[in-house]
Order: sequence, then C-alpha cells, then structure tokens
Amino acid sequence: MSAMTDKMTQASDERQQKADPGVGTPKKGERFRCGNCGMEILVTADCYCEDPHHVHFHCCNQELQKV
Repeated sequence: MSAMTDKMTQASDERQQKADPGVGTPKKGERFRCGNCGMEILVTADCYCEDPHHVHFHCCNQELQKV
C-alpha cells in the first residue's frame, strides 16, 4: 500500500474506535444490556486478550452498556 492509503486506513480505524470504542476486556459475571430493547449478555468466561478495544457487543444498532 502507498503511504497515503496507509494514513487513510489509520484515520478510518481511529474514527471507528472513537465512535464504537468496545466494551473493554469482559470478565466472568459481567452483564451488558441493550439500552433500546433490554436484551442482556452475561459473560461466562474471562477475556484474556491484550487489546481492550476489540470486544464489541451490539444490539439494535448500538453498543451494549455494562450494567
């Protein structure tokens, strides 16, 4: 890729992270709820990944919130 394409991709990734930051590193027992319909996810095992921005729980076109 060209340097310009690399910069455009990086800028797009940064905008996406700001708009949809993820839920962090979920731990066993945490719950996440949809603010629109009320659907919930219960985490049954810890996430041991190092990147806290890679986990995303979505419903009704929005990120679920930790409860």
